[in-house]
Amino acid sequence: EFEVLHPGPGSYPRAPENNGSLVVAARLGGRRILLTGDVEARAEADLVGRGGDLSADVLKVPHHGSRTSTTEELLREVRPRIALVSAGRRNRFGHPGREVIERLESSGARVFRTDRHGDVALLFRDGRILPSRPFAGLPGGIP
Repeated sequence: EFEVLHPGPGSYPRAPENNGSLVVAARLGGRRILLTGDVEARAEADLVGRGGDLSADVLKVPHHGSRTSTTEELLREVRPRIALVSAGRRNRFGHPGREVIERLESSGARVFRTDRHGDVALLFRDGRILPSRPFAGLPGGIP
């Protein structure tokens, strides 16, 4: 089951490139994942301000973990158990930002980064989140 959360009605033509990214919530195996594209703080504030359910077990961190994304307000609403950061190793933008990683860790999320862990793949099965192959930090899955 997929639900498009952003952009909202009428906002797409006026949204700057990154803030016009698609944000989708998906239910898989009894769990919820929030896929956030490249949205930044402004679009995150719009999402939070709409008052819908943003909670998710897994958060695909917005905009590669850029300093312009992943606000405390968003994290309070999502309350992720796992945060996935997709960023190239030694990328020229410095993604993810250290302050974003600190916010994620302070929120209690386990953080997995493609620049450090390589391919991060999760299986959603029987209400559990399991790694499809062993990698650091998820030896037995997340209940």
